Amino acid sequence: METWLARLEALYQNYIQTVQELEKNRKLGDGLLGLRPGPADDPCHDRFAADLDALLKDFAAASPDSEACASILRYLFTAPEGWQDLKSAYWMLIAVQGLGAGLIESLNAADAGELEALYAERYPRRERLPVQTQILKKLHRQAH
Repeated sequence: METWLARLEALYQNYIQTVQELEKNRKLGDGLLGLRPGPADDPCHDRFAADLDALLKDFAAASPDSEACASILRYLFTAPEGWQDLKSAYWMLIAVQGLGAGLIESLNAADAGELEALYAERYPRRERLPVQTQILKKLHRQAH
């Protein structure tokens, strides 16, 4: 399990580091009015999502138990914290949470209930994106 979590953390750290470097090297006007591509247009975002999807599929294929799935999902759900100022990364970290939705079916009721409470607290209803509403519904169904 720790190997999967370490791989996940490394993937996220590399992505954040890449986006920070893009922001640091941003030129005045990049991304404005569609004239020149900016950090939000970089292919690193799509690469991150594809790499995360592949990692999560490999993880699911290993038939993880509820505890392992809960650890991976907890990481996905809490990863955006602290990155609100790095907008292009923050919104991607929210969007890719949906890639972990398939793991919810492997949770036992207790783990699903714990993650449901964590998720509902971290992402208030008025701020939720559609993907977050879907995740919360799946967690609720699995918990009950």
